[in-house]
Formats: sequence, C-alpha cells, structure tokens
Amino acid sequence: MNSRERLTRAMQGRDVDYLPCSIYFNDNLQVNGQKLKSWEEHCKLAVELGTDPFVPVGIAGNPHPDVKTESHIEHISGEEFPVLRQSWQTPAGELTQAVRLTEDIKDWTRIHWGDHSASNVCKPLIESADDVAKVKYLISPATETDYRQSVAINEKAFSLAGKYQAPTLLTCGQGLADLMFMMGAENLILFAIDNPDAFDELARFLHEKTMRKIELAKRMGIDILKRFGGYEMTNFFSPGIFERTVMPYLKKEVERAHELDMIIYYRVVTGMEPLLGQIASIGFDCIEGGEPHLSKCSLQNWHDAFSGKASSWTGISTPVILGGDSTEKVREEVRKTVDIFGRKNFILGVTNSVRNHFPWKNTLAMVDEWKKVRL
Repeated sequence: MNSRERLTRAMQGRDVDYLPCSIYFNDNLQVNGQKLKSWEEHCKLAVELGTDPFVPVGIAGNPHPDVKTESHIEHISGEEFPVLRQSWQTPAGELTQAVRLTEDIKDWTRIHWGDHSASNVCKPLIESADDVAKVKYLISPATETDYRQSVAINEKAFSLAGKYQAPTLLTCGQGLADLMFMMGAENLILFAIDNPDAFDELARFLHEKTMRKIELAKRMGIDILKRFGGYEMTNFFSPGIFERTVMPYLKKEVERAHELDMIIYYRVVTGMEPLLGQIASIGFDCIEGGEPHLSKCSLQNWHDAFSGKASSWTGISTPVILGGDSTEKVREEVRKTVDIFGRKNFILGVTNSVRNHFPWKNTLAMVDEWKKVRL
C-alpha cells in the first residue's frame, strides 16, 4: 500500500496495512544535509524516515481586477521597526493596513496575509462595518483565469505526488483565520462583539470563497481537502460565535465536499475543548492537530469525542514532547497514543511542525517507536 492509499483510507476509516505516520516539517528544519526549502525535500525526508508524505497544492485567489494597490515603508522616529503601509483602492472605497517590519519579515515590500501580518499589525485592514463592502473585493472567489493559472503552477506538485505516490492536499479554506491575518487577534475579537452582523457577513464572504475552491479542487483532481480552524476556537471566540457564525458554514462545506466524493478534514490546535461535541457532529472525515499538553484536551478526551464519528490525525506534542529533552518520554508518548487510538481510523502525527531547534533525536525516537507498534 502506498502513502496515498494509506492516508486516504485511514481518513475514511477503511482498513490499512499498518498504522500510518505523517509528520509536518517546518521549512526552517535542516537535517541530514537537507534544507527543507522545497516540497521535494519534505518528501525525501519523509521517505527516508519511512513515514507517509503528502504534497500541498494551491488554488490562487486574486483580488477583483478593478482593485489597485500601493505600498510604502515608513521609518518613524523613536520606533524600533519600520512600518509597511499598504492601500487598496476598491470600487467601494479605500482600505489600508500597516504592519511592523520585525526581523523575520524585514524584506517585505507588500503585506502577505498570515501569522506574521496578524502578530505585527499596527493598523487593521477592517476598522468598521463600513469597510465590509470594500473587503469583498479583496477576497473574491477564484475565477476561471485563477483556476487555469493554478493548474499550470501546480504541475510540479502533481508530478511530485506521482513520484512519491503521495496524496495531494489543498487548504480549501481558513475561516476566521483570514480575518485575523487582516486585523490582528484583538481587533478581530472586538469587531466580532461590536459588529456582529458585519462580522457574520465577512464570514459569509470567506465561506463562498471556500465553496468555490472545493468545486475547483474536484476538477483539479486533488485527493484531500483541509479546512483550517485553528483560529475559530474558544481561545479567541465564544462558543456562541462558533455555533452562530462558524458551524453552519462548516456543515455546508463538508456536505459539498462529500457530494463531490472528496475527503475533507478539520485542523484545530488549542481551545477546542468546549466545542468537541459540535465539531464531532459536523461530519468531517478526520480531525487533525490538537495539543494535549498545552490545552485542557487530553488525547483520551479527544478520542472519546471523535471515536465512531471521525478519524483522528494527532499524537505527539511538538512544543512539549518533541521539543523536550527526553527520548524516552517521546517513546512513552507514542505507546500511550497508540494504546488510546488503536491502529484504525487513526494517523499518528504531531501537533505542529517539527522545528529546527527541536532535538532531532526526539523525532527519530518517535519514528522508531512507531515502527515497533504500528502493526
């Protein structure tokens, strides 16, 4: 059985030849003479370890063609870091955002929405309900032109997946994370409280973009859909917001993926404990991630919530266990995890990516112990 078969079958709760193990490696990882700056290197390392690789693909989404953008850098007296300011002229009016160019993003000449923009924001993109109509032009669903460009861009990824017999994986949506990247956590949370209708409308825009990506993923022949939900949990939002704003859209996304006979999983990290029952009821094929040591959700609680309802892709805490100082603790955690989850409806993984500052011997111990217990 190859990696594509093993991972897809495990997510669907079907029989596999042995318990799969699939690990996220951070791009900053350097090991065995490899610098993981390409997915070829990621796959090579996974194969060297004997674990199951996957190959990410992307579907581009560009702003509305009538949107014009400009950016410039300001050096402000008394401030430690320069500030990158960007403006977007939309048919509904102007939007602006500013981020501090800290050491890790000092080379930016335009804003890239992601964790770095969220953590360094000094002026959010969205400040009032009046901005909502403008934002729609920046997060439009992918067009046919976007799709054709994406097919060309992903030729290498599909070739790589064929070479390593690995599944292709598309992040079809990031939910409220996209808003956090534009606004920063504090600004987004306050906006959700102060402007509930506008907040719901923004979530709807992102849902429409996700639904379009699901349709295009089917046409492109992608194996697995990932729906990121790490920033939709209760360490940011109330259970009520999840119930009202997030969950109805998740159900529609899962329903559409299944209508198209596609596998879809949900990634969480922390803050999911009060929502385990709701997440389990949505219908995802698999729930991925979790962090048993830095949250109130133990592996046993996770298993109890999702057993019989979704497969699980979780296991070893990267910050606490793989980043720790004991290979024996790593081995104990592997044995404990397999005792809890068994060898069906389960993929042994890590709670976040393996970083360069983690002792590599811990990852080797994890893989070695997995090989002893995987049958």
